[in-house]
Amino acid sequence: MPVGMAVPGLIVALAQTGDSLLYAVLPLHAEAFGVSLFVVGILLSLNRWVRLVANSVVAAIGNRFGPRWLMVLSAATAALSTLGYVVAPDELSLMASRVLWGLSFAAMNLGLIAYAVSDRANAGKRVGASRAAIGFFQAASLVGGTVLVAWVGPRDVFLAMVVAALAALLLSVRLPALDVETHGRGGFRLPMPGRLEIWGFALGLVIDGIFIVTLALLLKDAPLPLAPLVVTGILLATRWLVEVVAAPVAGALADRFGARLLSLASGTGLVGGLALIALGHDLAGAALVVVTRGAFNTLLPVMVAERATGSAMSSQATYSTWRDFGAAIGPVVAGIVFVEVPQALLYGACAGLLALMLWWCVARR
Repeated sequence: MPVGMAVPGLIVALAQTGDSLLYAVLPLHAEAFGVSLFVVGILLSLNRWVRLVANSVVAAIGNRFGPRWLMVLSAATAALSTLGYVVAPDELSLMASRVLWGLSFAAMNLGLIAYAVSDRANAGKRVGASRAAIGFFQAASLVGGTVLVAWVGPRDVFLAMVVAALAALLLSVRLPALDVETHGRGGFRLPMPGRLEIWGFALGLVIDGIFIVTLALLLKDAPLPLAPLVVTGILLATRWLVEVVAAPVAGALADRFGARLLSLASGTGLVGGLALIALGHDLAGAALVVVTRGAFNTLLPVMVAERATGSAMSSQATYSTWRDFGAAIGPVVAGIVFVEVPQALLYGACAGLLALMLWWCVARR
C-alpha cells in the first residue's frame, strides 16, 4: 500500500487523540480544569481561530519545504499541546496549549492531504484509507478515554494521549519526501470564499462548533444506561467508526461517480439529525448527525481537489480556513446561548441554516 494512503493518516490519528478526547471531557468536567462553560467554548474554538491565519501560512511553508517537514513538526508540537491538558495550571496556560494545537493541526492536516491527493486520479481511495486509519484510533481513544476518566481523573487521562502523539512523531520522521506543486506567492492571505467554502463555514459553525460542544450537555439529563460522558464518547467514536468502514467505500465511489451526489445524501442526513434534536429526540438525532458527518471528511477533500485550479495544498487551505472560521465561532456561540435559548429554537435554526446552505452551495450546479 502506498505510504500516501495509510501512514500519514496513522500519524494524524495518533497525534489527534488528545484533541478529540478534550471535546468529550472538558464540557462535563470544566471544574477540574478550573474554567467556566463560557471559557470552555473559548478553549474549544481557540485552535480554530489560530488556524484561520495558520492555514495559508502553513501551505506556503509546505510548498517551500515539503509536506514531510509539516508532519514532523506538527507531531512534535501536538505532543507538547496534549501535555498541557495535564499540567496547565490556569486558563492562560490551557489557551496556550490550544493555540499550539491549532498550529499543529493546520500543518498536519495539509500535510496529510498533500500525501493523499498527490495521485489525483485515486484521491478518493487515498483519502478514504487515511480517514479509516484516523477513525479507528479516534474511536478507541474516545471510548477508552472516557471510561478511563473514572479511574485516573479528567486530566491525567491525557497522559495516554501524550504517548500516542510521541508515537506519531516517531512515524513522521520515517516518511519519504514528497514533491509539491507551487503556484504563486506564499504567505498569509484571507482567501475569498466560493460556494464550497461557504458550505464549509456552515458545517464548521453548526456541526464542528455548536453540536460538538453541546453534545455532552444534551445527554447530561437523558435517561441513559451509561454515564453521560461515556455515552458522549461512544457517540463521537461512532462517527470515527463509520469512517473506518465507509470512508474507503465512499472514496472509491467519489472517484467513479463524483463526490457531489454523495455529499447531498450525507448533508440531508445532517439536516435530519439536527431536526430530530430540535424535536426532542436527542439520542436519535445525535446518532444520525455523527454517522453522516463522518462521510464528509472523505468527500469534501475530494470535492476540493476536483475543483482545484492551482496547488492542492493551497486549495485545501482555502477550504480549511473557512470551515475553521465557522468552527471557531460555533463553540463561542454554544457557550453563550445554550443555557439561554430553548433547545428546539437553537437546533431548529441550525437545521434550517444547514438545509439552506446545502441547497445553495452543493445542490445547485
